[in-house]
Amino acid sequence: MWQRWRPIFGWRHLCPVLRADKLGLLVVMPRARTPVTFAEVAAERPNDDYPEATDEPTKPDDYGRIEGRLVALDYGLFAAEAIHNQREYYQSMAIRRIQAG
Repeated sequence: MWQRWRPIFGWRHLCPVLRADKLGLLVVMPRARTPVTFAEVAAERPNDDYPEATDEPTKPDDYGRIEGRLVALDYGLFAAEAIHNQREYYQSMAIRRIQAG
């Protein structure tokens, strides 16, 4: 998600991945200041992020701050079918974005 789709869609609200294994089981991210409150997440999480990156907007424990910016710490795809479906969806959206210029 970080390496393939974030460069296309932006997704500035995702915590950067510094290193990861090929399967994404081991992920190294910068340390984020936590906790943040539900009010902070509700106020600062982007509403116009399309397609939406898979994160959990109702769990403030899964967010933190890096250089003052709110970032999602827990994001990704978990079930094999969900991964396949979401990859197809992102691919179609990427094609539309490229075609739109």
